[in-house]
Amino acid sequence: MTDINYGFYIKGNPLGSSKKIGISALRHMGSRLGTYQNSFGPDYEDRFEKVWVGPEQEVRELERLLKIKYRSKIAGNKRGYTEWIKGVSLEDLVKDVEETIKGLGLDIISPPSHPGKIFESDISDLTNQYLIEETEND
Repeated sequence: MTDINYGFYIKGNPLGSSKKIGISALRHMGSRLGTYQNSFGPDYEDRFEKVWVGPEQEVRELERLLKIKYRSKIAGNKRGYTEWIKGVSLEDLVKDVEETIKGLGLDIISPPSHPGKIFESDISDLTNQYLIEETEND
């Protein structure tokens, strides 16, 4: 695998059951999670429920396809609503992501070093692992 520079994530809502799908450049994932954390302060530690990594174009395609698949379950068209999926369990969403990746042969993986929840304290390990490997392979 080459050019692992983007991440696809599922984020839960601590105030409800909806799930957010999104993407971020690996080098900005800490800032992305920090932005979500700002809403809660020290009373709740936010996290990504699951993360996959791969080349930017393939990660963007995965997000596009899943937004199409879940169009009827997207919370709304207003700002801040378009990536929130209602009425789908985390387990079913993870299964759909994995099946989409496999079915299309996308060069996207769930990082073996971080197979589950990823907190802010995990982000630098995750991003450094792939960004350093990318630099070494150039």
